[in-house]
This record gives sequence, structure tokens and C-alpha cells, in this order.
Amino acid sequence: MKGVLTLFLNLFLVSAIAQQRPMLTQYMFNSLTVNPAYSAIGNDLNVAAIYRQQWVGFEGAPNTQFLTMHSAINQSNSSLGLVVMRDHIGEVINETGAFLTFAQRMKLSETTYLAVGVLAGTSRYAANYSQLWDQVSSSDPIFQNESIGSTNLGFGIMLFSNRFYAGLSSPFMLSLTNDPTQINHDKPHYMAQGGYLVPLGDNFMLKHNILLKYVNGAPLEADISEGLLIHEAIWLGVAWRSFDSFDGILQMYISRNLQVGYSYDFTTTKIGPVQKGSHELMLRLTFPHNGSTSRRCYFF
Repeated sequence: MKGVLTLFLNLFLVSAIAQQRPMLTQYMFNSLTVNPAYSAIGNDLNVAAIYRQQWVGFEGAPNTQFLTMHSAINQSNSSLGLVVMRDHIGEVINETGAFLTFAQRMKLSETTYLAVGVLAGTSRYAANYSQLWDQVSSSDPIFQNESIGSTNLGFGIMLFSNRFYAGLSSPFMLSLTNDPTQINHDKPHYMAQGGYLVPLGDNFMLKHNILLKYVNGAPLEADISEGLLIHEAIWLGVAWRSFDSFDGILQMYISRNLQVGYSYDFTTTKIGPVQKGSHELMLRLTFPHNGSTSRRCYFF
């Protein structure tokens, strides 16, 4: 097992240059992990749980969990949100974090809004390299155990209506660690996203989405997806993530207050032949305030 894990760590340390934060395939249905301004899109309380198992069949592959919540404050234009995450890689690397978001929206027209949001929280990165000491010298500083605490700050803006959205964000713009000599501290992530909804008759809608991600020292990454909404009940989608995968997405509205989703990633990297793709599950609940009827927004 540890021989496989050592190989995985080599691959991971290379790919970590381009990806320090967990990526989600179904981000377009819950963008709070991408943009803190997202919490201002509506008034209801929304709770979402996400589980992602990457590279199934590859021992020591990452698995990630997210829990998010967001709601307007007393039916106002201000909103609060919460993001809790855990990212686990084999027996060695574990990262946890909790972040609060605050957002304010303003009405630009009858159907268009502008939201501005901020994020603040803390995370801890722990690497138990001693699990590998029977293969490498324990005196090698590269394989010394690490525990790094970080204070994270971020921001985002989002322009949206019931037909389109566009956003700019840096969810981890500033990361202050408890040990500035560590080289594994978070690098700023810069993201731009957008989408447009196209009605196709009475029973179908087509949704275009794009997410661009940039980390200093790594190439620009793109997530591009197309989704088809059928009878306001089922989303069928396909996506492409540069340098990584082709994806299939299924989302279902079980009721007006319950939404479930599943995605599968067909990996296109060199690790593809030794794994069986990545699975992602999502459960989302909406709780209307004061007995109001929740309004669906097919972007979010």
C-alpha cells in the first residue's frame, strides 16, 4: 500500500501546483465554494452536502466533503453563509476548514442584481509523512510531519438575473499561516464564471456555464458545461475540465425543496489507466422563510 501511496504523493505534489483547493464538478448548482457573493442570490435558507470520491480504485486517492449553508438576514438584501470542508488524501494528508461569508445585493433593474461578498475563516493542513518512513529516510526534511494553520480571506462579486449570471472571485485571496517558513501555504486563487439560460419551447431549457481558474505559476484552467433541463424536473449535463476530465452530470428536483445530484468524471490524465473515474454526490435542501413559497433559480 505504501509503495502505491508514495507514487500517488509524487503525482499529487506535481498536480498540487495547479490545484490546491478541492475541485467540484457540480459547482454550478452550489457556487458558494467558488464565490462568497453567491449567498445573496435569494432569501431562503439553503443547505447542501457534497461528497466527492476522486480516482476510484486508486489506493490513497482524494475524497472530499463539503457542507454549505446560506440565507438572507431577516428577508433583507444582506446574507450570511457557511462553508465547512474536509479533504483527505490517503493516510498522509488531511485538510479541514470552516469559513463564514457575508454578502450584500443591490437591485439594478426589475430582474437584475449585483452582489458583493466577503469570506473569512480558518483551515488546517496536516501531513503525516511518518507513514512513509519505512521507505525513505526519516531525516529527510521533505518527509517531516507538518501541521499548518491558516487564516483565509476572500472576496467575490456577482451580477445575476433569472436568465444569466457572471462573477469574479478570489475565495482564498489572502492566507496567513502560523509558520511563514512553510512552502505549502495556499496560493491566491482567482476565478471568473458565467452562464446563460436559453428556453427551448415550453418543456426544455439549455444552460451554458463556464468557470475559469487561475493560480500563480500554473496554467489557466477552464470548466465548460452544457445542461438541458427537462420539464423543470431533471437536468442532464456534460462538462469538460481542461487538463483533467470529461464529465457527466445528473440533477433531479425531487420536490420544490429537495434537489439531488450525481456526476461522474472520465479522467483524461496519465493516471487514467489505473483508476475508474471520480464520483460526486450532492444533496440540497431549501427551507422557505415565514412560510413563503420557494422560488427555483435554474442557475443556482
